[in-house]
Amino acid sequence: MRWTRTTCPPVALSARLSFTMALVAAVAFFPPPAATGAQSEGCSPGMPLCTSCLTTVGRNPRLLLPLTANAIARASTAALRRESPKERPLVVTASLATADRERGLTARSECGRRVWRRTVVVYIRLRALATSASLSERVDFVGRFRDGYHVWQVVH
Repeated sequence: MRWTRTTCPPVALSARLSFTMALVAAVAFFPPPAATGAQSEGCSPGMPLCTSCLTTVGRNPRLLLPLTANAIARASTAALRRESPKERPLVVTASLATADRERGLTARSECGRRVWRRTVVVYIRLRALATSASLSERVDFVGRFRDGYHVWQVVH
């Protein structure tokens, strides 16, 4: 089979110029974030973050204190306290980030070893949303701050 070249009808110069001018005007009025020096969406200079603006967290993980005795139970309670009772949350499992093979390494790679050692990973099932597998699963990073245990990042 032989391909033949088809000719397109010529586009008027005025149509090409108006399209180009519209494109230039759009870029001038709505510049891309990289051109303005802005950070990625959802990230502002005042928000705490780990290594990059891609990992925005609720509390600054650099302020984590060492975990105390019975840290897993306290972290589970903090994660449940954050959820709405209407969602009927249930802690499926909780473990130290250093021992968690699924999500524990995420805390280490994004926030460093110190934060990793001071984090508890809590897996929660939201039973009210059980019809959706993704919506019914929650993974929280919890740590100890000056005012107690708090979720510092919702991972999933």
